[in-house]
Amino acid sequence: MRLPFKETLMTAGCVAILCGLGTWQVQRLEWKNALVQRLEAAYATQGKEIGLTAESLTTLAGQQNPLGYGSIEGVFLRDKALLLGPRTQDGKAGYHLIIPLETQDNQILLVNAGWVSELWKDTFEDRMAFLPHDRVFLKGLVRKADWSSFTSKNSPANDLWFRGDVSEIAKAKALEHVYPFMLYAESAVPDLQDVTLHEKGWLPRNKHFEYALFWFSMAGVMMGVYGFYVASLNRKKAP
Repeated sequence: MRLPFKETLMTAGCVAILCGLGTWQVQRLEWKNALVQRLEAAYATQGKEIGLTAESLTTLAGQQNPLGYGSIEGVFLRDKALLLGPRTQDGKAGYHLIIPLETQDNQILLVNAGWVSELWKDTFEDRMAFLPHDRVFLKGLVRKADWSSFTSKNSPANDLWFRGDVSEIAKAKALEHVYPFMLYAESAVPDLQDVTLHEKGWLPRNKHFEYALFWFSMAGVMMGVYGFYVASLNRKKAP
């Protein structure tokens, strides 16, 4: 049986790429499953009202993939707030509201308060005036913000924010002693007017098994098409 050089080389390259994508999705699946387990373990403390103390937050700051859950109190630095986005909520356009929180230990924790409508962009200062001026009690998940390589870069000079880059935000807003992660608030006392807080018990979307199956299936289909092509080609050349 003769193998056509050009078609064989092209098929081998494509199959290698498809299998590589499938393997990457398997690795992402393992990582995501481990993350979900950590989140579920953290949420299991909900009834215990775990406090996010300076000690626990400092410990988290030293971890590569910090993840914590609990409550904290402090004062919003409302003049340092910003809109991160765009973000959608139930099909509606809007932003995530990021507000620095000065804790009782004079540290700064960036709070992703939740979703706000796009109307906030033109009335930001007026709407911020209705948020708590005094001490606020928050509860939620502490983790690093994530974004894809396709997300637009921030433009601090224009106060345009697309990535939740804590260090970049801290520099632009002249914030010191800032923890390298955010608190994703799921409850607040007093209430945050016109802000949709994050859902309780949030878990990341996990469809990496389906993605891996798709890429491996495509590799199998390509190999099948190649085999059929080679067989038909050799039948034509047979005496």
